[in-house]
Amino acid sequence: MKLSRTVSYAVRATLQLAQSDSATPVPCSRLASEGEMPERFLLQILRVLVTHGILRSTRGVDGGYSLTKPADQISLLEVIEAIDGPLDSESRNWSTVASPSTEAKLQDALKDVTDTARRQLESIKLSQLLPPPVAPLPEIDPPECPSEEVESTDTESSSADTATDSIKPFVPDDPAVPGETRESVKAPDHAP
Repeated sequence: MKLSRTVSYAVRATLQLAQSDSATPVPCSRLASEGEMPERFLLQILRVLVTHGILRSTRGVDGGYSLTKPADQISLLEVIEAIDGPLDSESRNWSTVASPSTEAKLQDALKDVTDTARRQLESIKLSQLLPPPVAPLPEIDPPECPSEEVESTDTESSSADTATDSIKPFVPDDPAVPGETRESVKAPDHAP
């Protein structure tokens, strides 16, 4: 099923309104900029949706548009039919192309297709087309570190100082370390 650009903009705008948690109406300019739609064209579409009872229009500085009912009570069919008119199976006059019995069969087949499409579009609610809500992450308090201070005595700190003074870094070929050369310090061979 191919949707017209007008229907596409109507669906996009109603989904934006369904997704906004704002208790205040959303201005057309914001819907147009966020939805990347031409504002003047969108304004005409929004007026049609107001006429069909899908949207409510509020005037004034804080004015804008809002849904008349929750998103789970507005079907995709309502939005499409508000813009394009009722979906029906009435075809053009096929009598020049087909016999009357063929035309009747064609009408029956098209009616079945239209009825199926109407049922499916009616069952799709705006709320089903929205992305799933993102749950806020729970705030986790960082674990508290014990603030106990370790008391050190002068003898402990002086022995620690002398211990670090006596540790020297290994420097290969250092003449202060007899017998240790680059060749003598090798990784052990591991058999496969």
